[in-house]
Amino acid sequence: MARPALALCALAAIGCGAPPAAPRPEPPRDPGVDSRATPARPARAELEIGEAPTSIVVAGATLLWTDMAGGIWSMPADGSGAPHQLSDQKAPGFAFQLFMAGREVLATSRGDLLRVGVPDGPVTPAKIRGLVEYPIEAVADASFIYLTMFKRPEIMRVPASGGAAQKLAELPRAVLALHGDTLYAASYATGAVVAIVTATGASRVIARGLGKPTAIAADGAHVFAYCEHDETLRRIDAASGAMTVLARGLVNSDRVELDGDHVYTRTWGARPALVRVAKDGSRPRELLVELPTPTDIAFDAGGVYVGSRDGRRILRLDRAALAP
Repeated sequence: MARPALALCALAAIGCGAPPAAPRPEPPRDPGVDSRATPARPARAELEIGEAPTSIVVAGATLLWTDMAGGIWSMPADGSGAPHQLSDQKAPGFAFQLFMAGREVLATSRGDLLRVGVPDGPVTPAKIRGLVEYPIEAVADASFIYLTMFKRPEIMRVPASGGAAQKLAELPRAVLALHGDTLYAASYATGAVVAIVTATGASRVIARGLGKPTAIAADGAHVFAYCEHDETLRRIDAASGAMTVLARGLVNSDRVELDGDHVYTRTWGARPALVRVAKDGSRPRELLVELPTPTDIAFDAGGVYVGSRDGRRILRLDRAALAP
């Protein structure tokens, strides 16, 4: 896998008629930063949060995350303020996965969803009816939330405004991705990848035979899937089911996110890292290396964020400083 390099150059000033000054030493190299970029803030910022982050989102100017004890926290996304705890596992309940439904921030919880006020709370139960088990996976748009359920094959659809959950489809142990009016689901149990029309629940099989997929993302033309069995990231053509290997040797890469022309994931193993691969399979890069137990990945207009569970921090990379 190709490894990025930080190319930061210092230009020696040359006086008129004077001999050139001795070149200044090159600063230490840091992964993933382009010498042509001159960001207004540091190319890499480490946000000390004091907790082990599990799930993260960025909503406007606010960074939010869950911790391993089920609490929800927030702080300014630029790191200019201190972390602030919004909830814990008892009040109003254990928060698992944060996600966005339009501009609203929600979290999965035990038998319900939580609504998160941004930036300072409150966190309140959504009181969704008909969730007979814990929601596991959650993806959403401004109108509907789609959920998989613990130990049950149902994929549920819930109005983002609240109300009752309804069964949309069935697929055992599914992971989800949403693009437009199509919900994509991959079964950890069977290895099948299906496309589901969100309005009707009609489905078609895109591909079969994946080895224990644990994370997917979709852009309409393709589904990008990480498989635990062979530790491989693949691109799957949504029309034909043809598969292309994008990266191998990834460990515990249970988060796949799309941003523009790139696929982002993480790897643990002997060399933990935040990894970026172009959608066409070119330019695989380790943007951050030796990153202890990387967890979730999030984006805003200016930055890429990744949580480090054992590092008890969230790291931010400036978009403008990332090489193409």
